[in-house]
Amino acid sequence: MDYIKELQDIVGEENARADEVELMAYSRDMSVHVGIPEAIVFVHSTDQVSKIMALANSHRIPVIPRGSGTSVTGAVLAPTGGIVLDLSKMNKIKEINREDGYVVVEPGVILAALNAALAPTHFYPPDPSSGVLASIGGTVATNASGERAVKYGGTKEWIMGLEVVLADGRVLRTGTTVPKSSSGFDLTHVFIGSEGALGVVTEITARILPMPEYVAFATIRFKTLEDAGDTVTEILTQGIPLSKCEVLDSVSLGVVKEVMGLEIPDEVGCMLFIQVDGEKATVQEQLERIGEIADQHKQIGMQATDDAAEMAKIWAARSGLVAALSKVARGERLMPLVEDFGVPISKIPDVIKEVQRVGEKHGFRIASFGHVGDGNIHAVLVLDARKPEHWQKAKEIAKDFIDVTLKLDGTLTAEHGTGMAKSPFIVEELGVGQDVMRTIKEALDPNGILNPGKMGLDDMVGDIYDYFAFTDLLDKPEEVESYGTYVDNEILACIQCGFCRLGCPIFAETALESRNARGHVILAYNLMTGAVEPSEELAASFYQCTTCLNCKATCPAGI
Repeated sequence: MDYIKELQDIVGEENARADEVELMAYSRDMSVHVGIPEAIVFVHSTDQVSKIMALANSHRIPVIPRGSGTSVTGAVLAPTGGIVLDLSKMNKIKEINREDGYVVVEPGVILAALNAALAPTHFYPPDPSSGVLASIGGTVATNASGERAVKYGGTKEWIMGLEVVLADGRVLRTGTTVPKSSSGFDLTHVFIGSEGALGVVTEITARILPMPEYVAFATIRFKTLEDAGDTVTEILTQGIPLSKCEVLDSVSLGVVKEVMGLEIPDEVGCMLFIQVDGEKATVQEQLERIGEIADQHKQIGMQATDDAAEMAKIWAARSGLVAALSKVARGERLMPLVEDFGVPISKIPDVIKEVQRVGEKHGFRIASFGHVGDGNIHAVLVLDARKPEHWQKAKEIAKDFIDVTLKLDGTLTAEHGTGMAKSPFIVEELGVGQDVMRTIKEALDPNGILNPGKMGLDDMVGDIYDYFAFTDLLDKPEEVESYGTYVDNEILACIQCGFCRLGCPIFAETALESRNARGHVILAYNLMTGAVEPSEELAASFYQCTTCLNCKATCPAGI
């Protein structure tokens, strides 16, 4: 790796690392995949990114852009080595223009920080559940959305322009800050959702909105998912502009009852969580109409409020679900495979029935929840990574989900992106469109250095378990070391979401992945499997921990 010195000349020695411990700490995200880079580079400017891309292109070194590492698809991993380009330090809010309704930000800006800067007058609508940690650059890369998408859409609806460094180091500016333009191709939207495979986004111009005058929440209970689905379909068909519309099925409700201790009657088989915003009188009228529609579809309990504290209580079951799923049984963990599919609004009841059928067919507990208002369902599995039969069933279930989604004219990924996880299947949805995407990729990145193995743009990932992180557990379990059942289970329960970064004082000081709890779990797992050897360097990454337990407080799985 002779190029490490050249990288250090560009960004400084402290910002280009090639030590084994740090590389290993960057080898995972929330997916089932693994990829160990050859270098981690922290960049601070577009000029640095440009020089690095020119260097990488001349040596044909893979470059993988990364923000906070909250991907659930393997999109930020380095399956063939190369450089992980960490953009988290490019985190400046360059301009807030409330008069013209836009902001200019760097890609490492955290969504929650952006909205804090805009409050109390304005907000940026896309709100993925990882918004307290996710960077806006990552949301551009995947066209992420969130709970508010039912009214406000996904990221692509809010991006006005981009600054992008191309594979050869050239800097491209797209878009404009004026409301509309017919000048040339819409290059901005070519890069949104491209997962860093076409260029590295270094600046984002995004639209913002004034804060709504009034917000109200409601929960509606039903005996069946079908009744809930029919209710949502009719609400939207009648043109009532919900700003959030979430659903929890019976499995999800059972989990939050068990883990969070919420009081939900046994007869409740499904709950809708609804938000409406706008002018107060209009919102109140809309809530009345929603109640009437729910009555027609056999609702068995509705609660509405505009009190902020009460809203937080109402929303606790939905916002706490992922955490609850991760706590069901120690050693088991939420495992994202093909789990964020979307279908047309009219087919919401059908997809809910199909998910139930798949679960019954395989005898596997599947929790269905998500942004039902825009047809986006998350159907997730909780499994034990040590059990081959769990992985086999998970693979069969993933294929069934794909078949169901395509049968209902849906999309395999409504907001999380393709990454490595869905690369083997994406051509089934896109057809000739995949050929067109590969043509664009070859034109912009002829050496194929930008984020290889993602989106089916090459042939690297042909199976859902290629570059699989749990191979050693399944193929040679007798060679895997144990720290004892309790510690082993804690390690395997970690979903690598990265929320521990939020409270870690050592990470706040060092910005090193190896110094926070996620990095520690990744390193501990690789120590178990023998992928990394004991060393002073490895020990140092653990011994810097202050044992303040802030990581446990911010961990969805309570590790």
